[in-house]
Amino acid sequence: MLIATTDNMIWQFLIPHITDLTNMGAHVDCFCAKTGFWFDELKDKYHLNMYEINFARSPFRFRNIKAYNALKKYQRQNHYDLIYCQQPVGGMMGRLVGHKFHIPVIYTAHGFFFFKGNNKIKNLIFKTAEKFLSRFTDVLITMSKEDYSAIKNWNVKYKYFIHGIGLDVNKYDNSTFDKSQLREGLHISPDDKVILTVAEFIKRKNYKAMLKCFAKLHSHHRNTKYILCGQGKLLDKMKRLAHKLDLDDSTIFLGYRKDINKIMQISDIFLLLSKHEGLTMAIMEAMHFGLPVVTSNVRGNKDLIDDKGGFVVDKNDIDSQVQALSTLLNDADLRKRMGDYNKQKIKDYYIDEIRKELKQIYNEVEV
Repeated sequence: MLIATTDNMIWQFLIPHITDLTNMGAHVDCFCAKTGFWFDELKDKYHLNMYEINFARSPFRFRNIKAYNALKKYQRQNHYDLIYCQQPVGGMMGRLVGHKFHIPVIYTAHGFFFFKGNNKIKNLIFKTAEKFLSRFTDVLITMSKEDYSAIKNWNVKYKYFIHGIGLDVNKYDNSTFDKSQLREGLHISPDDKVILTVAEFIKRKNYKAMLKCFAKLHSHHRNTKYILCGQGKLLDKMKRLAHKLDLDDSTIFLGYRKDINKIMQISDIFLLLSKHEGLTMAIMEAMHFGLPVVTSNVRGNKDLIDDKGGFVVDKNDIDSQVQALSTLLNDADLRKRMGDYNKQKIKDYYIDEIRKELKQIYNEVEV
């Protein structure tokens, strides 16, 4: 029984790992919420065994009780031998079901709900909950140094750190394309420098701060364009903010794109000032395509970016954000050096490396 909170998590990250489990002789059934086209594509294109469970992303929503009861029903019907769960809500549900039926559980933490810089009361609640649930966890896998450090003294038999869930570089279309034509289609002139953000339009991604940062930067760097890729409930609000900041001619909202690899290749700098993260795939992609990165000093981001590959700044310090971007805009050689460094560093996070790490874990544990 593989449990993830959302279908997007499985579609984006878990297909190679499900393939490995299947090749090892396991029958894998996937349980998740249906949030977009991903669910049907997982079933029809990738031929995964998909079961829709209406999880809420917040652990405090009433419908998670119904989701828990549905998982118990499937366990009684199918008699699973192992639960493999992902994400906070999926992890909570999986471990509760595992405890109920005395089934071993592997939990991959993509980013705990408690983290440095968060509200102290929230941290206490979430850390207490995770520590309690760790009693029902046979194998706990983390992806950031901060998360791994947090669990060192927890009563879990097997604790591991891995380099993320895996960047699959084979999925990109590597065919050549006319970069100037793509830029022209986006109304970007040959002299323009491009700053790029790829992220869902939600509060956690801190788009408000990024737009205000770019507005201040743009007053000194007029030949700079800002591309924003993603969708989400705050998209329209951020478009209105861009208009209010007089950025209509310099911001390009592209929505959801399937050609992020091409957008990366016409950009000069990647920007992400998240309030908190797990280990964001967007930064990993930017590193793969040789972009220097300006990002916030939070868990995950600071695992990926160091001072050889970009600038790690305070998420609330607009002056340091603008200074970092200005430094990169003014120095093409620095952008190139940092981008080349990132292209090498990210290789440890490639999907083939993560598959090796996970296979080693499977071979070591006894569940």
